[in-house]
Amino acid sequence: MSKESIRASIENRKGEIATAKGNLAVQRSRKSETNARYAAMIKNASSASSKASLRTQKASAIANIESQIRRYQMIIADKQKQIASLRAQLKTAK
Repeated sequence: MSKESIRASIENRKGEIATAKGNLAVQRSRKSETNARYAAMIKNASSASSKASLRTQKASAIANIESQIRRYQMIIADKQKQIASLRAQLKTAK
């Protein structure tokens, strides 16, 4: 690969990282909002069975969001490794 194509690849990966970081922030915000929403619903629930059901739903929703957060974190780490590899290639490219 030429130096210019390697540089372009690095910039592309940086853009992908920025997108993933934005998505990560959205998921973290969503987790906080979901947590607060379910806490309010649990507090206002009238029966013990409905509270238990809401707690189960909350755990499921939060687990789903946390898996998305981990996914974006892995994407970011992978892109950072790719950038490091491309920078190593850039040093040896002619």
